[in-house]
Amino acid sequence: MRSGQTVKEGERLVRPDPSGPLFIVGAPRSGTSLLYKLLCLHPKAVWISNWSRRLPGVPAVAGLNRVAPRFPATRRSVWFGSDAANAYVYGRRRALWERLYPMPVEGEPVYQHCGIGESLAGGRSQDDQAACLRRACSGLRRWSGGDVLISKRIANNQRIPFLSAAFPTARFLHLIRDGRAVAYSLTRVDWWEDGVVWWYGDTPRRWRDQGGDPWELAATHWVRELASVVEGLGAVAPERQLELRYEELVDEPIAVLRHVAGFAGLADDPEWVAELGRLRYPNRNEAWRERLAPAARERVEAVQREELLRLGLAR
Repeated sequence: MRSGQTVKEGERLVRPDPSGPLFIVGAPRSGTSLLYKLLCLHPKAVWISNWSRRLPGVPAVAGLNRVAPRFPATRRSVWFGSDAANAYVYGRRRALWERLYPMPVEGEPVYQHCGIGESLAGGRSQDDQAACLRRACSGLRRWSGGDVLISKRIANNQRIPFLSAAFPTARFLHLIRDGRAVAYSLTRVDWWEDGVVWWYGDTPRRWRDQGGDPWELAATHWVRELASVVEGLGAVAPERQLELRYEELVDEPIAVLRHVAGFAGLADDPEWVAELGRLRYPNRNEAWRERLAPAARERVEAVQREELLRLGLAR
């Protein structure tokens, strides 16, 4: 972990103001959903739920967030799957009760409700957008009964300067995963093929239909997302940002999560730590090493080599 979390002032540690939100940023398939849900298990965490996503203009629905911790076994199953090891489930239809159960989501409609598009272009000024988003976050905190908003939204990778200006005490956690694992994982999720890639302006399906190499697109996407985050964080004070590796998270999950919680302004909580101990943290990096064909791996590494070397992930 690399952080400007604390600075010494004599013998006293000066921490960031705990009143601001924590924004989790990072390339898709880097473990950001896992980290998000793990932090949202904390009793004082505030999060955008599937209900707030459906009704972004009704802050009172955040009161349903209080339901989730009342049924910890159900929460564990809905949020992390029957094996308590999956933060993101795809390829199967969920039962209605699972879809209705309060759960942390990315919550793009909350941003859209304030006129914030993925490019930050819209009919409202950025000052108006920021004021609206601050009100929305305040409503989430008030109705859910928590203290610190945790927000994970991949589109926020391109919004970091805006979010930093809107929330002067916000903190940013950049989660980084090996780009080869990210590229392999992207090609296996159900939403990738027909989702619009922001820097390309079209879908992976269209890229392939035009004769492009699918592995080149997936590999480049990690490079572009990483560059966008690094550029955005240039506008953020060092003490308000923390860099974390996916590999650190799955190797020592509880120790790392307690450190992250402290950075976020969440007090250590024994019940939260106990709940973390009931989950599983498999290292899913093994999949690409075992299943990525040599030709595909060679193509991915050719695209990502400079960044892999910079991050110490390749020789």
